[in-house]
Parts: sequence; structure tokens; C-alpha cells
Amino acid sequence: MGIVKPAAALGAAALLVVGMAACSGGDTTAQGSSSPTTTVEAFMHALGNQDASAACSQVSTGGKALVGDAFAQCKVGLESVLGDITDPADLTRLKTAKVTGAQIDGDKATVTKSQISNVPSGYENDIDLVRLDGTWYIDSKP
Repeated sequence: MGIVKPAAALGAAALLVVGMAACSGGDTTAQGSSSPTTTVEAFMHALGNQDASAACSQVSTGGKALVGDAFAQCKVGLESVLGDITDPADLTRLKTAKVTGAQIDGDKATVTKSQISNVPSGYENDIDLVRLDGTWYIDSKP
């Protein structure tokens, strides 16, 4: 996967998070969202704003929201990936991404690529989510 292409950011972000699953730390910096659709939209909008903190706040791994060291490492890694997104049109599209639904099964959900619009073609991926303590996060599996 080429990290220099804007379309690779979502996949690269997931890989960065997977590599940090064993890390944990002090203060909670995770935020998540109230629904799968708002979680994915918030993540995409954060990418468009090149805001690694906001993007990482929507991610979990191993059944836990990113906190402490894992959050900090996600942020540093994602900042590197976001620095490679230079096409203003791609950034504008990500800032206005729309998600129209999700398949929810208990505390797990999937937003399919057909439910994500106004994003560069490489960002049209199925995205798995998990609900932790009533809050939805993008599920980066370890």
C-alpha cells in the first residue's frame, strides 16, 4: 500500500492503529460518536481537516478506545500519513463526506462503501465499527 497517495490514508491509519494495540496509558483522549454514521463522518472530516487527533479519537482497537500512549502513537503516525495528502480537492471532499447508513448487529456495525459518498475513490471502503460503553468507534482489529 502506497502511503504517498491520498486514498491510502484510511488503510494506513488502520495499520498504524493495529501496530499500537498493545500500548496503553493514562488519560482518556478517545471520543467516539453516538452512531456508526457520525463516527465515520467525523473520521473522514478529520482527515480532510488534516486533524490527526480528531481522527484518532474515533478509533478503537482490541475492544478498547485509544487512550494514553496508544492515542499519542496513533496521532504521530497519522500526522505523517496526513502530511502526504496534498490534493486540495481530496481534502475538500473528505471535509464534506456523507454516510447514509450502517448495518448494525448488537454492538458491531459496518458502514459499506456504497453508504459513503463525496470521498476520493480510495476512501470508499467498508468500515467496521464497535460500540463500547454506548459510544461507537471505528474498529481497528489487532
